[in-house]
Amino acid sequence: MNTNRTTRFTGLLIAVMMTVAINGAMLSKFNSVAQEAYASNGQTATVVTLESVNIVAHRS
Repeated sequence: MNTNRTTRFTGLLIAVMMTVAINGAMLSKFNSVAQEAYASNGQTATVVTLESVNIVAHRS
C-alpha cells in the first residue's frame, strides 16, 4: 500500500465531504429563509406558461 497516495486520497475525500456539507447547509438555510420571507409577505403563487417556440435555421 502506497502511504503517500492513500494520504492524498483521504485528504481529497475529506475536502469533498466538507464541501458537500457546507454547500448543503447553505442551500438549506437559504431555502428556509426564502420560504419564511415568502410566507410572511402574503404573496400568492403565480404560474407562468410560455408558448412553444419554433426555430427555423438554414443548413449549409
